[in-house]
Amino acid sequence: MTASVDRIKSIVSSRGGLARPNNFLVELPPLPGFGRANEPMNLLCRSATIPSKQILTVDRRIGMEFEKIAYGYAVDDVQMTFLLTNDYYAKKYFDRWKDLIIGEDVQVAAYKSTYQKRVVIHQLRNSIPTTAFDINIGRIPIGVDITSFLNSLSARSGVNVSTSTYSVELIDAFPTTMSQIDFNNEQDGLVEMTVSLSYTNFKRISSSQISFKL
Repeated sequence: MTASVDRIKSIVSSRGGLARPNNFLVELPPLPGFGRANEPMNLLCRSATIPSKQILTVDRRIGMEFEKIAYGYAVDDVQMTFLLTNDYYAKKYFDRWKDLIIGEDVQVAAYKSTYQKRVVIHQLRNSIPTTAFDINIGRIPIGVDITSFLNSLSARSGVNVSTSTYSVELIDAFPTTMSQIDFNNEQDGLVEMTVSLSYTNFKRISSSQISFKL
């Protein structure tokens, strides 16, 4: 039996509405020697992915039949795309992270504890306005609590910033690939860069108020 429109609306409303792909936030780690390492990189993040696990199986024969038996799992790299400002802030950030892995002059990989970091991706209930496209937020003071900051944006923009509804932590993450930067003659185009992050595992963390610091 086909559900009525009112029934569908009721179900969607009771579960907080439909999730939207542009309502997300990315937590990236502070890097040593990078100064304002906790600048709102999430405002420059144009796209990101929540990873998934592929269950690995092997065929086992039982009589004339075969059944699949799980023996492990595999994860794929996470892709993130960032808009580049004129000071190339995001590019310099990942250049610095790359140097922690293998320095330009050293040519020897560092210990993994030096460059493996915690990265968190949040699905948000409501969107966060960005500096470039929604409102002028001005300079953000160092050490401000992100929750207070987002609430202030909400008051100024009419957006009700609430809790994250689904959050995933990448464990021991680090960048493995940074895309080349392409130029063209499009006057309205934006420069962007895609980064691939590898990690050992990921886990879902409890949905709560965003509490990391800018």
